[in-house]
Amino acid sequence: MTWLPLSTRANRRLLTRRLRKRHIPAPIWFDIEKRDPLLAHFGHKERLKLRILASEILWRKTFSPVRGMVLTEAIKAYLATRIAIVIYALENPERSTALDWLRNWREVIVYPSAFSPHRRQITRLGGNPLGLVLHTDPVEQGETSYQGPLVINWQDARPQALRQIPGQVLIHEIAHKLDMLDGSSNGHPPLHASMDQQLWHDTFQAAYIHLNRRVKTGRKPGLNPYAATNSAEFFAVCSEYFFASPGRLHAIYPQVYKQLSLFYRQQPLAGIGGNKSPKGTYAESCE
Repeated sequence: MTWLPLSTRANRRLLTRRLRKRHIPAPIWFDIEKRDPLLAHFGHKERLKLRILASEILWRKTFSPVRGMVLTEAIKAYLATRIAIVIYALENPERSTALDWLRNWREVIVYPSAFSPHRRQITRLGGNPLGLVLHTDPVEQGETSYQGPLVINWQDARPQALRQIPGQVLIHEIAHKLDMLDGSSNGHPPLHASMDQQLWHDTFQAAYIHLNRRVKTGRKPGLNPYAATNSAEFFAVCSEYFFASPGRLHAIYPQVYKQLSLFYRQQPLAGIGGNKSPKGTYAESCE
């Protein structure tokens, strides 16, 4: 990550030149387009940009198989594409590239299926919010830490039909990483200058309290009840829904959907049904 002294525009030109020989091969990319339903939210030009961004991620990040996982070039390209989808519109032309949002990790560790946690949770001394983000189940789908790797399992990350209750482990863990960029894991990632910090807090807090009440009283929660664990998990689970089940998130918590659309600078609802994303669907419509 030695490109900070250069301007963002110069960085993009440099990366474009370097990536002319590093693009995801066409057969692999076309297969991803057929298999990944999240790409239905993107038009043709946007997919070209996604392919370049995913290629950059493959170049800069390490993908490591464990426990007998066979990690092919096609699988790595698919995982990189999913990461690219999340950060696609986060670039600020004057300040940063989308890759800056991935600066607090270098590696994705991929298990073939759900796994037993291989690290203990860090004790949080003095109210320090940093530490290892671990799910509380005996068997984990994924985990991450402040500057540690992303740990996921392929069974839950592989391409699959979209469901009302999404199980998007890679999106979930990327959301945790974005949340941690400001030094805290609290469901409040570093927001864009145009966003209202207090409105974000109030919106998510109200929805989180509402979900907790429904879970505690035994009523149908609407979202995956794991979101009621804490504010960090609520943000991560809502991010899963935002990309993979946006209609359901919008129906239950429309203001949360709106805040996420401003943060991710995307409007996935506009692409529901396999339609191409209309002009202005992404950052332009969120300004």
